[in-house]
Amino acid sequence: MTTRRCTQAPTGAAASAAASHRDSIPVLETARLRLRAPTLHDLPAWTRIFADWPSEPMDAEAAWTEFSYYTAGWLLHGHGLWAVETRNGTLVGFTHVGLEWDDEEPELGWMLLPEHHGQGYATEAAAAARDFALGLLPSCVSYIDPENRPSSAVAQRLGAQRDAAAEAHIFAAEGAAIEVWRHGGAA
Repeated sequence: MTTRRCTQAPTGAAASAAASHRDSIPVLETARLRLRAPTLHDLPAWTRIFADWPSEPMDAEAAWTEFSYYTAGWLLHGHGLWAVETRNGTLVGFTHVGLEWDDEEPELGWMLLPEHHGQGYATEAAAAARDFALGLLPSCVSYIDPENRPSSAVAQRLGAQRDAAAEAHIFAAEGAAIEVWRHGGAA
């Protein structure tokens, strides 16, 4: 497979500029984790996660596009994607506060590499991202496929509450059954 130019890390002055921009993204630390700005070095892990995404597997191009717009959220909305790593630097996955095309309000999301499931990393990282988000926004939501019981459990551990009105609105608009878990106050 050919490596696309857009997925290659910059060099020289462009690398310095990219690093300077990343420095403006807040680094969040928890007991075991560090949430930091994503880099192109994280893209293969993102692509691997979404290649097997249960609701909508993505090819490399679609994964690149999604990685790009979540990262762009920092410039556009003041929140976005973090790479999540252990304190020793092992990348375990990602968390974000972001907006997709059809989202009516900011979404708190988490996605981990399969080998890091079941270790509490999703809850720990998402709690830090949620706390950051609620410092900026009155609330955020997590949109979860009803069959994704592990993610629903994370939302519950975070103290989120199901929002029946938002679920009904999405079903009426899109015909899709989706769980909407609210973090913080009302929309």
